[in-house]
Amino acid sequence: MNNTQVEPQRGPGQNSASPKPGPAIIVAGVGFLALFIAWGFLYNLFKQQWGSNDVAIALATAFFWLLVFAVVAVVAWWSKTIFAAWQTRDLLLVAIVGAAFGPLFTAWSAVYTGAGVFLGPWNDLIGGFWWIPVILIPYIVRKPGAALVAEIIAATIETMLGGQYGIIGGAVGGLVQGMGAEVIFMLTAWRRYDWLTLSLAGVASAVTGFVYYIPIYYAGYSVDLLLITLVAYIIGVLIFAVVGGRLLGDALLSTGVLNRFAIGRERRQAEATTDF
Repeated sequence: MNNTQVEPQRGPGQNSASPKPGPAIIVAGVGFLALFIAWGFLYNLFKQQWGSNDVAIALATAFFWLLVFAVVAVVAWWSKTIFAAWQTRDLLLVAIVGAAFGPLFTAWSAVYTGAGVFLGPWNDLIGGFWWIPVILIPYIVRKPGAALVAEIIAATIETMLGGQYGIIGGAVGGLVQGMGAEVIFMLTAWRRYDWLTLSLAGVASAVTGFVYYIPIYYAGYSVDLLLITLVAYIIGVLIFAVVGGRLLGDALLSTGVLNRFAIGRERRQAEATTDF
C-alpha cells in the first residue's frame, strides 16, 4: 500500500510558506495606523522640545519610527510570518538591489530640484523614482518584509552618501514608505502581486510618505497646495514605482536571471494556466 501523500499544486501567486491573514495581522495594521496618526503631533512636540537641534530631532524621529516598526515586527513574528519563507538568495538580492538604488537616489535629488523650475507645485510627479524598490523587490521575491527592507537599505545608503534630505528625510523616510506598502501586502498575506495589489501598495506607500513629510516639509502649505502635493505623490509613485517597477521586474524575468526567485517559479506555474 502506498502511503505517499501528494501535495496539491498551488495556483499562481500562492507562496506555500505564506500565512493566512489572522487577528495578529489586523492588530499590526491598526497599531501602525494609530501610531502614524500620532506622528504629526509628536514631530511638533519634538520641534518645541529641541528647537534647532537637528541631531536630537533626528534621533527622536528615528526612535519613534523604529518603535512603530518594532510593534509591527513583533506582531508579525507572533503570527509567525516575518522572514519565515526567506532564503539566502532573497536576502542577497534585496541587499544588492537596495544598495544599487542608494546612489541613484542621491543622483535623483539633482533631477528633482531641477525639475522644480518647470513643474512648480507638481514637482513630486517625478518623486516617485524614490519609491521604486518598494514595488520592484516585493514583486520579485514575494516575501514578508521585502518592501520595507529594500526601501530602508536604499534610503540609508542615500543618507550615508550625503543625500540632501539627511536622516529624517532620507533613512527614516524610507522606513515609513516601506511600511505603507508592506501593510497592503500583509493584508493579502503576501500572496497577491497583480496590478491591483501593486497599485494599492504604491498608493499606500505614497500616502504614508506624504503624511510623514507634512510636519517636516509642508507645515506651512495651504489645503489646496497639500492636495496638489498628495496627488503628485500618488501619480508619481504609480508611474515610476508601480508601472516602472513591474515592467523592470518583467524585463529582468525575461532574461532568465530571476528564474530561481518566487517570480520565476510562479511564472512557470502560471504558464500552465495562462494566468500571470
